[in-house]
Amino acid sequence: MSSRNALVRRTSRSRGTGEATAPPSGHGHEPPWWSLSPERARTLLLVAARPTICALAATILLVLVVMLTTGTDLTSAPGAVAATWLAAHQIPLTVGRTTLGLLPLVPTAILVLVAARECARAVPNRPTPVELGWLTGAVLAGPLLMTAVCLAVTGDAAGVTPLEPPGPVTAFGWVIVLYLGAAAGGIASRAWSSLCALVPVEIPEWAVLGARAARRTVLRMLCCAALATAVSFFTHLSRLDGAYHQAHNFTDVLGMTLLSLLYLPNVVIAAAGLLTGAAVQLGAGSVGLFGVTAGQVPGVPALIPLPEGPPAAWWPVLLLVPIAVGVLGGIELGRVGDDRPGAPWATLTSAALSTLTFLALAILGGGQLGAVGWVGVDLLMLVVLMVTWFGFGGFVGMVFARRFLAPTAPVEDYDDHIDDYDDYDDEDDYYYDDDDEDEDEDEDENDDYDDDPAVELDAELVTDIDDDVEVSIAAPGSAVPPADDIVDAEVVEPDLPEGDKTTGR
Repeated sequence: MSSRNALVRRTSRSRGTGEATAPPSGHGHEPPWWSLSPERARTLLLVAARPTICALAATILLVLVVMLTTGTDLTSAPGAVAATWLAAHQIPLTVGRTTLGLLPLVPTAILVLVAARECARAVPNRPTPVELGWLTGAVLAGPLLMTAVCLAVTGDAAGVTPLEPPGPVTAFGWVIVLYLGAAAGGIASRAWSSLCALVPVEIPEWAVLGARAARRTVLRMLCCAALATAVSFFTHLSRLDGAYHQAHNFTDVLGMTLLSLLYLPNVVIAAAGLLTGAAVQLGAGSVGLFGVTAGQVPGVPALIPLPEGPPAAWWPVLLLVPIAVGVLGGIELGRVGDDRPGAPWATLTSAALSTLTFLALAILGGGQLGAVGWVGVDLLMLVVLMVTWFGFGGFVGMVFARRFLAPTAPVEDYDDHIDDYDDYDDEDDYYYDDDDEDEDEDEDENDDYDDDPAVELDAELVTDIDDDVEVSIAAPGSAVPPADDIVDAEVVEPDLPEGDKTTGR
């Protein structure tokens, strides 16, 4: 009898995701775009549900604590929970005839950051546009559903409380804008190249440099505004007693303090606008570096840093702050920009994006405050002045850096290395390479077969097989059991020389 060798081929499997790879061409078809594996569906469900459930639980707890502390009847708790959810998403509320559009930014920032973090954790390795679309839809699904429920609750509670439900277009519009920003931020932090691939035109290098410089410019300007707010607060500590004159007990003091802390980002954004020369409007009154108009000012601790008139002669010196921030950004672009013709465009891009960012922050940080009226930064003055200071200062810094400073390594390269390291920071975010793991496991299994004396390997057969295919040859009568994952087998009988057909010798 002639000996026969069994040539075994094992198909590769994906590991770490629980999803099988697509069959080879000719053996199956690609799944439709709307189909999801169980593991991926579970991930998207967590993205949609976990941030919403956590936010709702925190809202209910906060409302119950406040109502039990103040002795309020719990019959209005559903309406209060719904109103708090809407307020946390910057949706204006109308209580009786009073419209409250000036809402704190701290809850909104927390909700957006949590949603962005959850989205970033769910970004797959090398995502496709379809996967990014599913992920964006999951980020929006939970908040939109909860907002619809809250609108229905406020409508039903109108007979118990004087709260009027906001318009659905306004409510859903704010939620979509906020969570689209969260999804974009989360995806960009993990798959910036995949996000850029969706853009139909190629993004020039100077635009990328300008965007990164704009991020640093915004952070520096906010830090300067926060420092100015802290200095002004300690300068006007004498107003502290007057800010708490409406507090009658410890609960009132604690409530006003927490409310002021929630409005602290609004105050910092207004201070940033004030440093550029734009006026901060308080209804009929206004405060600016060049003039102060008397108006009705709410008596809350958050407004203690607000300067009072008449303006001092040194106040216009504060205009050097945005100019210096713009000059510093221009120096960085002048030193790291290899594309000399594109550096001015990068400076202009940085100024434009920084201004647009502060415009969005000013819109979020302002609003209608009951009988006081509109409270916030003058938006038109803010745009004109920020473009001027950041653009002018940026060009001055860029020219100075080109003439007097030596070029240096791009700062954004360091940021990219940090981002790449952060991709593997958490265990849940670590993605294995399926091909590498399959190859390692295949080598281990081959070593097991090589150690068995009953297994012989034909060198001529091995050379005809691809590198990514595992080969094991079992002799007749071998005690080695077949592998569990063998899906295809081909029997090859080599031509043996004349001689003993039984032994093959």
